[in-house]
Amino acid sequence: MKKQNALINELALLDSVVLAVFIASIYGKDKMLDTKIERLLLKKDTSALIKSLKKNIKSLSKDNYFYRYYQTIELARDVRQLLVEIENHILPTSPDQAFQLADDLLDTAENSLERCDDSDGLVGDVYQDICLLWLKAASQSSVPATGWVPVVRSLVDNNDYGVLDPILPNAHLLLSPDELRQLAAYYENGLRASLKKKECEFSDTRWSVNLQGVAEALKDPEIYKLATLLVSPLPNVMQIERIVNFCIRCGAYDQAMKWLEDDWGSVGWKKPNAIRLSLLADCYLGLNQPEKRLDTLIKLMNVEPTYENFQMLVPLVSDDHIDKLRKQLIASVLNESELYDQLDPLLKLKEYAKAQALAIKGADEIAEWHYTQLLSLLDNTPEDGCIVRIILLRSLADDILDQGRSPAYHHAASYLQQLDKLDDKVASYASLPSHADYMAKIQVKHKRKSSFWPKYNSAQD
Repeated sequence: MKKQNALINELALLDSVVLAVFIASIYGKDKMLDTKIERLLLKKDTSALIKSLKKNIKSLSKDNYFYRYYQTIELARDVRQLLVEIENHILPTSPDQAFQLADDLLDTAENSLERCDDSDGLVGDVYQDICLLWLKAASQSSVPATGWVPVVRSLVDNNDYGVLDPILPNAHLLLSPDELRQLAAYYENGLRASLKKKECEFSDTRWSVNLQGVAEALKDPEIYKLATLLVSPLPNVMQIERIVNFCIRCGAYDQAMKWLEDDWGSVGWKKPNAIRLSLLADCYLGLNQPEKRLDTLIKLMNVEPTYENFQMLVPLVSDDHIDKLRKQLIASVLNESELYDQLDPLLKLKEYAKAQALAIKGADEIAEWHYTQLLSLLDNTPEDGCIVRIILLRSLADDILDQGRSPAYHHAASYLQQLDKLDDKVASYASLPSHADYMAKIQVKHKRKSSFWPKYNSAQD
């Protein structure tokens, strides 16, 4: 933000003609940038800007171009830009038009999601943000003759893709407490009727989830609990966890504690009692009972020795106790069956020698991991020649190049550039191929990828 403000100050000193010439020179080089420039020129003419936004939204609803996985960010970016324009430039002066635009934009969700690979949820996330804009704009616009409750109900009834999930939990932005309780009664009655008819589990779940959403808007633990217990009179661990978490968020610690008094035991690989102890520690924190919280966190560390649980104890115990807990954690980590579950905490603990030994031995396995796992580990590796970092960078580059994912070639070029720089800092590659041997293999294997090498060579420059 400081850099951005400094840049704004410097640009403000420039002659307006110079800026105009520069903007004109970059117009036509990027679709998104062109749209921003065009809308910038329309900011003084609200009617023209609204007309432009309507046109873009209509185009979005009819477009049938399919965005592949690596292209989906472009669609998410385009939709978000429409959201920003409506919120920043239409809503402040024309709330009724802003609401209609937000409503129309929200209506494009189905078409957008059907024509993209939204595995990372980027497009879905934007539409969930549009839900918040919809509520904000509705709260400032003219109230329909029937009031907002039927409008909200009608909207939520068409939530096939889940993008409308934020509407009910945030409905307090639009509806009064009395209107929310009317909505809660509607969903409770619907749930009871659905359970009585024994139609289908999906119908029961939909009514229950909607009732929970209204409970969130009201911050009412009793309604939230009812929404669960009507469907599951004997709730499982996950359901109890959600109820307790909701009580904690509402500050209803006494209600939460009722679910945490007894041991939850253990089920297979899961450790329900660890969940219970973690929630109990959160309750003691909210109730300002530090001694009970510390005792609970120590029990939690014994049940589930993880890096996160260790970190919670670090500021609360002596150095000797920390050292003991650290050794306990390392011993537990080394007994994990999955390599990722070993490397992740070891890197966070800065136990680089132990992590390196495991990574070298499991380099072939690491090469098969999903890039999200590789990147999460990369964030915790030092940049001073750590062999683990080299293995991760090689795996990331190989994954992109072997799959021929051209939209991600710039990432692969960056990974190889980092490997070039790390080569000077590495004392020994142990049993791994040297950097020269690795790059020779890359050049032979991928020499025909003509669109990649210019990116790598320019990165070097």
